[in-house]
Amino acid sequence: GVEDVASIADLSCGNGTIARAVGAETTILGDYAPGYDIRGPIEDTIHVIPEVDLYVCSESIEHLDDPDTVLKLIRGKARHLVLTTPVDNWGDANIEHYWAWSRAAVEAMLTAAGWTVQVTNILDMRGAWSPYCFGMWVCA
Repeated sequence: GVEDVASIADLSCGNGTIARAVGAETTILGDYAPGYDIRGPIEDTIHVIPEVDLYVCSESIEHLDDPDTVLKLIRGKARHLVLTTPVDNWGDANIEHYWAWSRAAVEAMLTAAGWTVQVTNILDMRGAWSPYCFGMWVCA
């Protein structure tokens, strides 16, 4: 459970709300955008953090040049992962989204990176306030 998380990192944290909400003893935040001591692409910044109990990767891998490599790099730094990304989002109008994939494809990427999927949840917000169907995974 969350009570077992002494350390957490999120290097694409935006405003840091998700990682801060866990209330871990150690919270490491960074982003590509300015405002954090750890700044730059995850491919570079992942190397500067210590190993952590939990890594949060929320709405990030669809923006990366090489999400497979990044998931492997995170695996080398974290015992657990919380990942969210849009699924079944073919023809996305957001030009900053380089990738689209199915739930099965994300789970195959996670497995190939060394993760074991423990929980999956799909939240389909299409037609509500969002054009997206979100996939959420908890991995060990």
